[in-house]
Amino acid sequence: MAAIDPARIRTSQDLAEQLAVLSARYPHGVHHLAAAADLSPATVHALITGRTAVPRAGTLESFVETCGQDPVPWLAARARLVEGARSKRAEVSPDPDRPSEGPLGRVIGELDERDALALGVHQAFAATGMASGAAPMPVLPPYLDRAGFDDRLREAVTAAGEGSRLVMVIGDSSTGKTRACWEAIRAELPDWRVWHPLTPERLLAVVEALRTRRVAARSVIWLNEAQFYLQPQQVGELVAAELQALLADDSRGPVLVLGSMWPEFRRLLTTTPQEASAPDPHRAARALLDRGEEVTAPACFTPGQLTKLATAVAADPRLATAAKRARGGQINQELAGAPELLRRYQQGGPAVRAVLWAAMDARRLGHGPYLPEPLLQEAAPGYLDDHIWDQVAGDPDWFIAALDELTATHRRLPGPLIEHRPRPGQTPPPTPQYRLADYLEQHGRTERIFLCPPATFWNAAAHHARTPEDQAALGEAAEDRWRLRHADHLYRHAADTGDPHALSYLAKRCYKVGDHAGAERLARQAADAGNPHELIYLASQREGACDRAGAERLARQVTDAGNPEVLRYRAGLHERAGNPAGAERLAWQAADAGSPEALLYLADMREQAGDPASAEQLAHHAAGAGHPGVLMHLARRRERAGDRAKAEQLCQHAVDAGHPAALMYLAHLREQAGDPASAEQLAQHAADARNTGDLMYLADLRERAGDRAGAEQLAQHAAGAGHPGVLMHLAILRTRAGDPASAEQLCQHAVDAGHPAALMYLAHLREQAGDPASAEQLYRQAIDAGHPAALMYLAHLREQAGDPASAEQLYRQAIDAGNPNALWSLAGLRHRHGDAESSGRLHWFGLDADGEVEDPWE
Repeated sequence: MAAIDPARIRTSQDLAEQLAVLSARYPHGVHHLAAAADLSPATVHALITGRTAVPRAGTLESFVETCGQDPVPWLAARARLVEGARSKRAEVSPDPDRPSEGPLGRVIGELDERDALALGVHQAFAATGMASGAAPMPVLPPYLDRAGFDDRLREAVTAAGEGSRLVMVIGDSSTGKTRACWEAIRAELPDWRVWHPLTPERLLAVVEALRTRRVAARSVIWLNEAQFYLQPQQVGELVAAELQALLADDSRGPVLVLGSMWPEFRRLLTTTPQEASAPDPHRAARALLDRGEEVTAPACFTPGQLTKLATAVAADPRLATAAKRARGGQINQELAGAPELLRRYQQGGPAVRAVLWAAMDARRLGHGPYLPEPLLQEAAPGYLDDHIWDQVAGDPDWFIAALDELTATHRRLPGPLIEHRPRPGQTPPPTPQYRLADYLEQHGRTERIFLCPPATFWNAAAHHARTPEDQAALGEAAEDRWRLRHADHLYRHAADTGDPHALSYLAKRCYKVGDHAGAERLARQAADAGNPHELIYLASQREGACDRAGAERLARQVTDAGNPEVLRYRAGLHERAGNPAGAERLAWQAADAGSPEALLYLADMREQAGDPASAEQLAHHAAGAGHPGVLMHLARRRERAGDRAKAEQLCQHAVDAGHPAALMYLAHLREQAGDPASAEQLAQHAADARNTGDLMYLADLRERAGDRAGAEQLAQHAAGAGHPGVLMHLAILRTRAGDPASAEQLCQHAVDAGHPAALMYLAHLREQAGDPASAEQLYRQAIDAGHPAALMYLAHLREQAGDPASAEQLYRQAIDAGNPNALWSLAGLRHRHGDAESSGRLHWFGLDADGEVEDPWE
């Protein structure tokens, strides 16, 4: 399997690029790449993620030979070698899988409206009733500007000319995000290029394009539906890391990374794990999004906007028809055919709805965008009751008829399912694949949030999910819903191809049943494939049992690949064992492998050792490497030590390095120094980006200054701009200040602004006030608004009221909605009511597909 050309290997970067190309031929994970390249999985994963480097120039054979040696002496040289490889690349022969050399993308000013459709702009419906002989309609209807959104987006786009930046448009499906981006780059950057990585299926090819500097200066990287590029574990993190490197390198700019994303994906990618030891699968994506500017797309046109745009609307039949039909100013949704899609879904026959439910469940539970036909065909019967199934099953072509109906176009708009057609030169998939219409996907995420799929869905997913990553994602969804038998089945299929998350799950299960040897074997495999968490857990168990040598032995098994998390754990292990020199050496290795947390750890060690100068030098080095958070961390330490002047200085350096949170912390320091005016000015400057956390702090500042009216005005303005959480934050402040009446009023404003979590806090206030009936009513409203966390609170209330049957039903609903903690509450409820046997079975075997206690299984 000589897929790697040894003569072309000069550095690890060269080999990593060849492996990235090879990934298109071997898409099923690190183990297949390893087999193709005749390398160990750990080495392959380390190369692709950039966690290791060749210690000296040489052929592939010498590299493989060196990989068996201790990598510690040459880990620190990784960054220099990679940079050297990028700037002084040897000539290589053309690769048939590699695009032709030259800058990527096309000049924006040379594109027409049909190119906009290729970039993801929704096709508008065809106009009807036009007079014969009339001129053909333009591809796109005239664009309708939205004050406060389009002007801000265009300002952000224009600012890219002054320096590379990321701009992300956040909004629901069919709200005009992509069209707004298209109009912005056409108006502001006509002489730039735009590159659309057309298929998020080949993410390593995207990584390769970024690493090989094929994105020229004055280019727009177009990431429509950016979650497809950033969400996949491991490879999505590579894309995020390379984009960060591109944005931080002034010599490669200016460039603009322009993307769009639904709010739920933004929350998923930017959520920090609650526990430091918990897996953090989207660390690089979170860091990338945190450094960008977000612009929120409004869901509809206001009446005032529609009045001003009346002439433009009347001039185009499509706009006029959409404005007449649209509810609540949702013209963009009408143009994109969202109501028609919803009608076809709601009025479709039982078989049509069953296929759509299977597609909706697959997407909302983690499957990628392309859904194999056999998965839909085998899953759909479980969504039909026995009576309907007896009728449907009599027609051998029931599924084909349903597909034909779902893929049929209507007035030039695609149907609820769109068949995926490979591009020229791409290998066709073994079975047809379909993509669910975006609007119906988002609708399904809301409508079906409390529902757990039937057994046919899980079984079909195990056999027909498109990739091992899809199987592992659906396995995690089954695990969250305590369908452990199905989770085990899905994880085993994914683990057979080396998926790290699946291997980690199986290691955990082995440890739970006492198979420690099996747990270690699977944990090692998971660590080799890039997920060291279970191995670290097993090592910590050894350490807790006073077996530090055993813990070190386990951890060393994956540090040969330069895994930063394991290196951090080993550093802590040495520190706790009284070996600070060894701890610092390992922490440096983790830092060289790309771990900013290790730099924090090192800075702490030097500060505690009484060497503040060295700690500062390290923090500046970290900021230069793209981790200004270390400066912030050191500033906080200096403030706690009473050196506010030095804290301000370090914080200002973090601001200069582009750290988004530094302005707010600097405002905090100025406030503490008795300069509220300067604090307000800095906080206002930070809040201009409309980040919720910054706006909260600014409201907090005004509230503490006694300007309650100003705080409320800011919170109301933030809510109107899509940040109702600021109202909630202010309500909490009022509660702490002993003003529950004002807190309730603010909560109600947040509810009116579309923030269902405010119902939860309002219910909590009523409960604290001794009004459980009103609290229960509010919790039910939150549930109706699609807030599954309210199920747990309502269940506790029903249990306290002496209604265990209702409490159990609510706990079951919470489990079906994906809250794994609800099972412990359900088991505790049963145990308290004398059913210890089923309580124990719940812990060990979970629930079956119908939500009943599962029978014992091996």
